[in-house]
Formats: sequence, structure tokens, C-alpha cells
Amino acid sequence: MDFWLIVLLILIIMALAAFVKGIIGFGSSLIAIPLLSAFVLGPADTRAIVVTINLMLNLYLLIRADTLNIEGIKTFIPLIASVLVASIVSGFFLTTFTNETFNIILGLLLILTALNKLLNISFVIPHPKRWFIPVGLLGGALNTLIGAGSVPVLIFLGNTDLKKDDFRTTIIIFLLILNIGSLASFMLNAFYDYTLLWIALGVMPALLIASNLGIASKNKINDKVFQRVVAVFLLFIGLNTIFGWL
Repeated sequence: MDFWLIVLLILIIMALAAFVKGIIGFGSSLIAIPLLSAFVLGPADTRAIVVTINLMLNLYLLIRADTLNIEGIKTFIPLIASVLVASIVSGFFLTTFTNETFNIILGLLLILTALNKLLNISFVIPHPKRWFIPVGLLGGALNTLIGAGSVPVLIFLGNTDLKKDDFRTTIIIFLLILNIGSLASFMLNAFYDYTLLWIALGVMPALLIASNLGIASKNKINDKVFQRVVAVFLLFIGLNTIFGWL
């Protein structure tokens, strides 16, 4: 495939993902990764460019943040530390992590996320701090191996009785460290094509515009209906990722 066509497809897919996230607040990686890996790049390059772009977005959000809740960050140190360790260590398994395994795990994550939204599953996890380390290890490993490690962590945090203000600003630091760890892991294990860095830098302005357009469109769209449409889409591409219908 022609290089500039690849760049254009990356731009379109990532912009679509950024726009959707701007509206409903989730789903950018879950939309971008299966589409990129199915039609544009292989799994290795897909997770690398998504992690690179997410890292840049995290830096942008950190710069834009007015304040950071230092006490809140202290609360989440076990979660942050464990996700950093797992994101780096799991890189040593990249050589044995096959494309088939990538598709199965990604597909299952898409299906579980879709069902969680469609069925409106809501519960409260008691004593959430006891789960910080295992959840962090899972998130770090998934981020390096498939590029979407933030999903289980955000679902976990959303179903705890922790104060939302404690992790609303902390999550920026968490996501930044998560993606730094995965990017470092790719580089340490020679699983990173530096051309992807320049592509990510080139498409970043358009992604910021798409994200802001999504945010601006939020009040003009029925949020519940749109979330269900996105969830159905995630369910379909999750099943397709596993069974290869397309």
C-alpha cells in the first residue's frame, strides 16, 4: 500500500475515533485499533502508533490541566506503579505474542465493553484499593500487547465508590505513565518503527480538531442513543476481529 494512502487512512480512522471519544468520552482505542489492524497496519504497528498518539494526547491534556490533585495521586500510587511495571515487563513477551492471540484478546475486550454499555451494567466494587495492583498489572500488560490497556482500568474506576474528583485529574497522570511504559517497552524490544512517530506528529493537529468537534457536538446529539450505536458497532467489530468475517 502506498505510504501516503496509509497516512491518509490512519488520519481518517484516528480522527473518527477522536471525534467519537469527544462525544461520549470513551472508545478511541477500541475503535481505532481493530480498524487499523484489519485494513491498514499489522498488529505490531497498530498498537505502536495508537500508543504514540495516546501519549501525545495525554501530554496535551496534562499541559492544559489547571491543577493536579496531589493527594489523589498519592491514593493511586499502587495502581500507577503496577501499570508501569506491567507495561514494561510485558514487552518481553511481544516476540511470542502472535497475531491470532492479539485478535482474540482484542475481540473479547471489544465484546465485553460493548455488552457493558448495552446492558448498562453497573455495580460497586467494595474495597477498591485492594484491587489496584492486579488491575494495574492487567492494564499495563494489555496496553503493551494490544494497545488498549486503559479500558479495563477506567471501567474498574467507574464502578468503585472512590470520589470521582480524586481520580478525574489523576487519570491524566495514569494514562501518561501507562503509555510511556508501553512505548519504552516497544523501543527496548525493537518493536517500534520510528516512521510511526513522524506520522503521529503529522496527524496530531487534525486529531485535536476532531476531538474538539466531538466535544462541541455533544449537546446536539442524543448521548444515550449514540452510545448504544457505538456499543453495537464495537460488538460487531469485536466478533469480526475474532472470527474474521470481513
